[in-house]
Amino acid sequence: MWGVRWKRVRSKPLRIFETIFFIDFIRGLSITLKNAFRRTITTHYPYERLTPPKRFRGFFGHKVVDGTEPQPAFLEWTERMKIEVVEGRSRCVVCMLCKRACPVPQLFQIEGKKLENGKRVVSVFNMNLLLCTFCGFCVDACPVDCLFQSDIHETASYSRRDSVLDLQTLEKIGRSWQRRREEEPDRIWSDDENRKRLWAENDVPFLK
Repeated sequence: MWGVRWKRVRSKPLRIFETIFFIDFIRGLSITLKNAFRRTITTHYPYERLTPPKRFRGFFGHKVVDGTEPQPAFLEWTERMKIEVVEGRSRCVVCMLCKRACPVPQLFQIEGKKLENGKRVVSVFNMNLLLCTFCGFCVDACPVDCLFQSDIHETASYSRRDSVLDLQTLEKIGRSWQRRREEEPDRIWSDDENRKRLWAENDVPFLK
């Protein structure tokens, strides 16, 4: 096995006047002084808020049936799983693919309810975000573009119970998202006016 020979590289020694007058120190201090009087770019949270980009991985939500479902995949899955399509309700087809893709499947609690006509609807969909790593695997696995991650990032609460998102909360986040940002171009960042508008129209109750 060939050995590795390391060569020690020495820095260029300082000149006498550079040592006496602290030239390197003055050079570094000049950069500090140049930026000390510039306008800061810090956001004064919580008095100022920035709306994250559309790709942000925040709180989860369920998109509801509104005619924008991905066709023909949505029809194929509803027929295969015998799902009753209800306008304004979750697109979930109870396929469990999100739970199977999740590194911690215990965070999901999903159940379907059978109707009198023989079809089913999702009745329970709980997500315990205390176990979630926000990796997005479940979102990628959803075949009908139902489960998604929103721009909601203020997740602090006084109770662990608030970290469990139920079906009603997921649908509420989905309706707000579809109204506010579904048609927004998928870009990295948005302009300041658009950010203010998005936060002003954010009607998710537990964010107020």
